[in-house]
Amino acid sequence: MTTIVVVRKGDTAVIGADTLGTYGDQRESAAFVKNSSKLISVDATWLAVTGHAAMDMALRNIFQETSCRRSFKGVNDIYKTSLQLHGILKDQYFLKLDGEAGDEAFESMQVSLLVANAYGIFGVCSKRTVLEYTKFYAFGSGEQYALGAMHAVYDQDTDAEQVARAGLEAAITFDTGSGAPIELRSVTLKT
Repeated sequence: MTTIVVVRKGDTAVIGADTLGTYGDQRESAAFVKNSSKLISVDATWLAVTGHAAMDMALRNIFQETSCRRSFKGVNDIYKTSLQLHGILKDQYFLKLDGEAGDEAFESMQVSLLVANAYGIFGVCSKRTVLEYTKFYAFGSGEQYALGAMHAVYDQDTDAEQVARAGLEAAITFDTGSGAPIELRSVTLKT
């Protein structure tokens, strides 16, 4: 349970996340958990992660490995990276695949990611669909609140950080799976 957002406005991209961890009905606030960040820096790219807490640790470890080739320069590069990630998660990190409906066309990575870098803002769904966004997007348990809030303020006199903050603040206000404090990171877009 979490909410992650990404916004593109002007020459800036902003990515953000809440910091609450939940395990069933138990809430684990960033006040008690030192490694509560859901944002991962990979080279000059920021990733925001939804899914099981162990996924965050696995991704951080995978991206520290020099043998993990990755590129986040566009939809096709991100797709190729997600294919490699899925294989590594299955083969080396024991990603559990059973329990999925037998009629699914593709295995799930059990994680969704948002991506922000100089090339734009992107989303990677659990089945590895990669989308490039033109304005903003959100994933997670509070995504509807975040999307609504960001839509409400995007065309106002706001910058990308203000839009992302509005989305996350709405999510932590109304979604029981999201909580403060929030984290935001920004990057300058290539023209």
